[in-house]
Amino acid sequence: MKIGLIVVDDNDLVRQGVIGLLNEQEDLLVVGEADNGFKAVELLERGLESDIVLTDFNMPGMDGATLAEKILHISPKLKIIILTMHQRAEFVDRARAAGASGYMLKDGNFNELFVGIRRVYRGEKFVTVGL
Repeated sequence: MKIGLIVVDDNDLVRQGVIGLLNEQEDLLVVGEADNGFKAVELLERGLESDIVLTDFNMPGMDGATLAEKILHISPKLKIIILTMHQRAEFVDRARAAGASGYMLKDGNFNELFVGIRRVYRGEKFVTVGL
């Protein structure tokens, strides 16, 4: 059984790089991608099934926290992980308040990303060490 992920990031290079890394893991599978929150919501409304949405925080039109709120309204069992460059507490707090289960930094290491995804999938909360 693979953990299904939707990757949402407005930066094509980052999004494609993350997708490539995730798909190299035996137990992870990217089932969808979007370059903004609106497209991610549309994927879910059309019936795309996933376990986790991995999203950037800062995107034009809809930030990651707002996306988390909308996604959880559509599919309350779906888990959200914010993957961002923002290290300030107010961003972490906003993500938590929106219902995100994880908050990780883009400048973290790959292993931490994989561990965080697996822990969130098991129902745990995960925040990058030091935040």
